[in-house]
Amino acid sequence: MHVLVVGAGIVGTIYGWALAGSGHHVVHLVRSGRAAALSNGLAIDLFDKRKRPERSFRGLYKLTAVEALAPANSFELIIVPTKHYALAQTLRELVPQAGTADFVLLTQNWHGTAEIDAILPRSRYVYGDAKAGGTFSGGGLIATLLAIDIGPPEGKPSALAEKAAGLFTSAAIKTSLHSDMLHYLWIQYAITGGLWAALIHAGSLGSILTDHDARDMAFFAVRECLEVVRRRGVILSRYPETGPFLTNSVLRKRIYGWVMAWMFRHDEYTKRCSAHAFGDSTEVKTFYEDLIVTGHDLSVSMPVMESYAESIRRFAMTSYGTTASLKSIS
Repeated sequence: MHVLVVGAGIVGTIYGWALAGSGHHVVHLVRSGRAAALSNGLAIDLFDKRKRPERSFRGLYKLTAVEALAPANSFELIIVPTKHYALAQTLRELVPQAGTADFVLLTQNWHGTAEIDAILPRSRYVYGDAKAGGTFSGGGLIATLLAIDIGPPEGKPSALAEKAAGLFTSAAIKTSLHSDMLHYLWIQYAITGGLWAALIHAGSLGSILTDHDARDMAFFAVRECLEVVRRRGVILSRYPETGPFLTNSVLRKRIYGWVMAWMFRHDEYTKRCSAHAFGDSTEVKTFYEDLIVTGHDLSVSMPVMESYAESIRRFAMTSYGTTASLKSIS
C-alpha cells in the first residue's frame, strides 16, 4: 500500500518504520529543511513487543522524506500523528493536497468531531490510538512498539477501519478494532489527564511511585476524571482499564499501585512509552483544563484534580509549549 505519514516524530517514525519493513511504500511529509537532515536515515533503538520473545532493533531507518506533495503523488492512506489541538489546522493544510486518500487520525480527542467533519468527511477517516512511544536522544529515537487501536468516531467498525486494520496487521502489529472510538479515546484522555496532573503535583515519577499517599491521590484524581466521562454517557464497565481506578477495595488499589510501580521501574515497554510524557507542557495543560471545565459543566465534584491547579500552572509557566501544524511538525 502507498502510505503517507505526516511528520517524522516519535509515533510517526515508529509506525512508518514497521510498515516500510513489511513491504509497504511509506513516505514521510516533513517540515521545510528537515528532509536533508534525514537523507542518511534515522537511528532507531526499538524495543519490539509485536512478537514473543521481545526483540530489539538497533539500526538506521532509511526513510523517504519529502517537504511537499507533488500533484502526481497518489496515496491510499495518510497517517496523521499529531496533537489533538493541532489536528484541525494540520488537516486544513493537508486535505486539499491529499486527493482521494483516506486518513488515520492517530491522536486524542475531547471535543468531538464537528471541526474535523467540516474539513474531512467522516467516510474518509478513522481514529487511531498508538500503543507505541519513546523519545529522541543523542540524535536517534529510543522507542517501543506493541499495538494500535482503530475505529470510527461513532458506530461499529467501518470498511475503512477494516482497511486500516489490515494495513497494520500486515506489519505484525496487533490491531484492536473499536466501536464508538470517541468513547475509547475519552477513557484514555481521562486516565492520562488524571495521572499527568498527579505526577506533576508529586514533582517526579519517583515520588509518586514511593509515596503511597500520593499514589492513592492519583487514583482518586483519575476516578474523578472518569466520572466526567461517565456523565458524557460512556459505560465505564465496558473498558477494563478503568477497573483499577474504580474499585472500592483498599487491598486491590494497593496491588494495582504496586503493579504500576513495578512496571514503571522494570518493564521496558512502559519505561520507553513514558519517556516523553512531559515533553509538551501545552498538551498537559490542555488535558487538565479540558477535564476540569467539562467536569464543572457536568456538575462533577473534582476536589483532588482542583487541588493540583497551582502545580499545573507553575509547570505550564516554567516549561515550554509546542505546536504541531503541518508547517511545524517534525
